[in-house]
Amino acid sequence: MKIEHGDIENPTGNAVIYWRIKGNNKMFKNAEIIASNFVISPLQFKNETLMVNFPPVLIESYAKLMTIIEANNIDLIKGGELFIEDNIQNFSKFYKKHIEKYNGIIQKYLVAYKEKNEKHVVTMSLPKLINQAGELMETVRRLVKNEEKREEISSKIAELREIQHHLNSEMRGFDLNNIIHVIDKPDMTVDRLVNLYKQKFLAIFLEDYERADSLKKEIIKLEQGLHR
Repeated sequence: MKIEHGDIENPTGNAVIYWRIKGNNKMFKNAEIIASNFVISPLQFKNETLMVNFPPVLIESYAKLMTIIEANNIDLIKGGELFIEDNIQNFSKFYKKHIEKYNGIIQKYLVAYKEKNEKHVVTMSLPKLINQAGELMETVRRLVKNEEKREEISSKIAELREIQHHLNSEMRGFDLNNIIHVIDKPDMTVDRLVNLYKQKFLAIFLEDYERADSLKKEIIKLEQGLHR
């Protein structure tokens, strides 16, 4: 995969893949380029990556394409050449048939984008991880109270699970599994739990284990009440 604009080590998630048109088909006499835009969401739904792949468009020249790319700071991927026979009349059908062989290019970009996001989380300091966990828990509670879309709540919970994974690798005691299981319940007790978890994490980070143990006992008591 060759990126002509952008950095494969730091992909934006918004990319265009293009092909140079070859052949003498009259349908494409005023176009030099076929290009397709795809956008990857930084959020996840049920641990799955969300991506939108827009239909291909014809562009008169490579210079015109680059003007668009640079103006919008979009990653540009070279797809190669696409030979279109003279007798092709249905471009959409032709494109769908031939684009499958280029899906590997999009997959490589997708992997690079996911790796960038994972590295971002891994390289975050412990205080930032703790802070992000707290912010995510509060965001979920706000979405639940406002009765927002379930898809957005699920996405934030997936992010919280990712933070949990990295917190566990940093220090013992940062266990979010129980709060994750109840955080989307419309119960005011969960708000109290979120606050207690944030206090417990801070106590562990400050090595105030006596206070952390006290908070843990209060957390367990509240969680047991939720499961009754």
